[in-house]
Amino acid sequence: MRHFYASQAILKHIYEKHKDLIKILNIKNIDELKTIIINVLWKPDEIYLDKYRSNVKYYLKRINDLWINIILIGNIVKTAYLISSKSYKRYRDKRWL
Repeated sequence: MRHFYASQAILKHIYEKHKDLIKILNIKNIDELKTIIINVLWKPDEIYLDKYRSNVKYYLKRINDLWINIILIGNIVKTAYLISSKSYKRYRDKRWL
């Protein structure tokens, strides 16, 4: 069974600094953000390991032409943001296993 942790400080950071994610997903508060993050972590479309840091994982969920990218170190959520299909391809080719 997978266990994940997202601190209130990280959730607040994502909510305040990644407005494009909040707007596109129509997130109204930090509790809604937490629910979405949990859902992506439990049912991602794709998961990748970092080529350079073995304890870093990327959980991705496709939303039309964009991807929600949630980055974990160990089992701790460090951030979440949107990436374009172009960025997705670049990361996949150069950063992800």
